[in-house]
Amino acid sequence: MDKISRIILIVSFVLFGGSFYVTTRKDPDPNVIYAKALSLEAQNDHRAWGLYEKAANLGHSWAMWRLWAKALSSPKNPNYGQAYPWLYRAAVKGHALSQAQLAKMYAQGEGIKKSLSRAAHYYELAAAQDHYLAQKNLAIIYEEGLGLAQDPVKALFWRQKAAAHNEPSSVAKLCALGLNPGEFIEDPFVTLGYCQKAADLGEPEAQRELALLYEKGRIVASNPILAFHWMTKAAAAGLPKAQEALGVYYNDGLGTSRDLKTAASWFQKAAAAGEPGAQNNLGVFYSEGLGGLPKDLALASQWFLRSALAGNLEGQFNLGIFKANGLGSPQNYEEAALWLKKAAEGGFGKAQFFMGAYHEAGGLGGIPRDYALAAEWYEKAARQGVPEAQERLAAMRRQLRQAFLEE
Repeated sequence: MDKISRIILIVSFVLFGGSFYVTTRKDPDPNVIYAKALSLEAQNDHRAWGLYEKAANLGHSWAMWRLWAKALSSPKNPNYGQAYPWLYRAAVKGHALSQAQLAKMYAQGEGIKKSLSRAAHYYELAAAQDHYLAQKNLAIIYEEGLGLAQDPVKALFWRQKAAAHNEPSSVAKLCALGLNPGEFIEDPFVTLGYCQKAADLGEPEAQRELALLYEKGRIVASNPILAFHWMTKAAAAGLPKAQEALGVYYNDGLGTSRDLKTAASWFQKAAAAGEPGAQNNLGVFYSEGLGGLPKDLALASQWFLRSALAGNLEGQFNLGIFKANGLGSPQNYEEAALWLKKAAEGGFGKAQFFMGAYHEAGGLGGIPRDYALAAEWYEKAARQGVPEAQERLAAMRRQLRQAFLEE
């Protein structure tokens, strides 16, 4: 290089800040790589997975998620050893969906050691990013004390967050909470809003609750037609309690024309699902041959027994009456007294009247004559409006008064 060239080079170096410009290779964009991988995957091109891994190694969370899903894509042979690291890396980078999925895996022990505390931790992270399913699950954790201490206030907070996203079970839960006295939701119209929204979202229990509100005129004006509408939806969704209630609606003609055959059909569905009230009602239908069913006292007795064993007071009472009169099975006063006493102790007025009559007469089913106990049972039944109990109680008092006067 001659002298003039060296002078030009030095001047240029000084004028342009003392540095030379060089051409550099631009860093690869993980978003571009991820988009290319998505396109190839849509074409079933196996090269997509190499690109996903490249994007993931450059820190792309969604690419990590796709690699996790790929590792578990075989139902018969999921590769958790390969899947877990990708999901964990995405969760650590703040990927809410990965955090929620990792929480679920820890909660269920799916491919990793079960840990409710770690599940709670990752649900908290995802919930804080407004992941509504994580919010719902975090609410359940606080409700039941799974991995974290029970905290009804925090549970309510996260239920409300999830409900704001129209998460059906959370909206239904808020409906149920509002209908329970002493819970946190004090405004009945807020409760009504939750019940209506949950019913609209297809939650069967909320549909049933809304039907009961319209049936009883609670919060809203009584409306049998709307009660029937919502109970029908809940019953059609397979909710046994709603099926039983719908059978009662058809039996009573509430919100619809009276139809004993349809009532019997709903009682059969609910009874088969184990609903005690429906089992008792089905027993009544068989005992009287209602709704197109044959009169079959033996079958009626069997349904009363199922209902009674499940704790239904009417079922216990009816079984006691059947046992006392030898209907559908051999007469057995001891068993009759046992079931009538159970129903009476549970607060069933007619059973309380019969217990009073048994103690007044004495000897039936081994029950001793005891006027004091008879009067006590009659009083309990009378307080529940059983007219026969009121009459017997009045008669016993007249007899006592007469006996006192004669002395």
